[in-house]
Amino acid sequence: MCLVLLVLLIVLYMVTLSILTFGSMPMKIAPQHSHSSSTSHYLRNFRSIFILDVANHDLALDRQGKPLSVSSSDVRTDSRASAVNKKLILLYNMPGWMNRKSYAEVFGHCPVSACNLSTNYSAGRAAADAVVFYGDLSDIPVPPRAFPDQVYVYYLLESPTRLWFSELKSSWNSAFNWTWGYRHDADIRTTYFYLEHSKQLPTISFLKDLVRKKEKAAAWFVSNCNQDQAQRLRYVERLKEVLPVDVYGGCGTLNCTHWAKECDTMLTKYFFYLSFENSFCQDYVTEKFSRAFLKDVYVVPVARGGLNYSHHFPEGIFINADDFSSPEELGMYLKKLINDEDAYIYMLWRIAHFVNLDSEKSRYYYSWCQLCDKLHRLQDNAKTYPDVFGWYTNGTCRPPRKF
Repeated sequence: MCLVLLVLLIVLYMVTLSILTFGSMPMKIAPQHSHSSSTSHYLRNFRSIFILDVANHDLALDRQGKPLSVSSSDVRTDSRASAVNKKLILLYNMPGWMNRKSYAEVFGHCPVSACNLSTNYSAGRAAADAVVFYGDLSDIPVPPRAFPDQVYVYYLLESPTRLWFSELKSSWNSAFNWTWGYRHDADIRTTYFYLEHSKQLPTISFLKDLVRKKEKAAAWFVSNCNQDQAQRLRYVERLKEVLPVDVYGGCGTLNCTHWAKECDTMLTKYFFYLSFENSFCQDYVTEKFSRAFLKDVYVVPVARGGLNYSHHFPEGIFINADDFSSPEELGMYLKKLINDEDAYIYMLWRIAHFVNLDSEKSRYYYSWCQLCDKLHRLQDNAKTYPDVFGWYTNGTCRPPRKF
């Protein structure tokens, strides 16, 4: 009798210890037998501004994630700017890294492609339907519009915590009609990356062989050690107490050329790739996240940032660090997943439904289409920002959750 009671007490102790250790962690991912056609259907039909169906020309999505259907018949001609068949877009002071492209490269793929591009302000200002301004305009007086319908567009892609200027002069108040950036409520939306649906899925046996060759737990690429509103360096130091993390770049001890092919190939030997943003700002997510979806890179991304990841990406293709109360709890869950081969393979199989779109097309390829389309439907898109800098910065970032 005493022996039976002793055994029961030991079992109760082990169950209690298991609950305390893993009880608050997310439910284990479905096992291998869930590789079903219904799951593939869910993944292939998931709609997001980050996931494009290139074959069907879904080049833009509205704020509810539905495709915008645009054709030449939709072009409006009921304003001064729209009276001209081909719209001229003038870049006032665009950054040097935005390479000059030919007309065909910029607009040739767009449903509405009747637009031209110019960087010669003095020659084009009188005829430009839209003038695009970038970044810090502190030392630039507001140039007068050539005609009332001339659209002024403000372009910015950095998060508010990383701006190199503190404000725009009040003279710029009410100067801008449209915004262009990563925010999902911007008039012209661009992202740091796009994903598309994979044309072919790997077999489970292929993934199993690949997983059994993995050698290391997690990799992180980071070079910006100073501007760290998200406290990601401190977070990873805590995470490393539970899970080994190899840190590459200026903030770590390992080196790998940024975006070099060998770095991407190297990721295959890791189970996880940390996609940690430098700030928690509304809608802000960079190309870091997309690295896990590069062709032939089979790794699970662990995301941490201000984007609502679960709204924009299907469940089971990423792990959100914010779902865990601490770096240690995240580390324990990742260790558990490493030891659950079926669950890990299932995640890789889901991830394999998506691939990073050609990097040459990623950042601006489709936003040019949105801009051209709006210029041809000008009256539908008339607006003015009383304070575009306030719109961009006020209340759009939050501190990271305490950990």
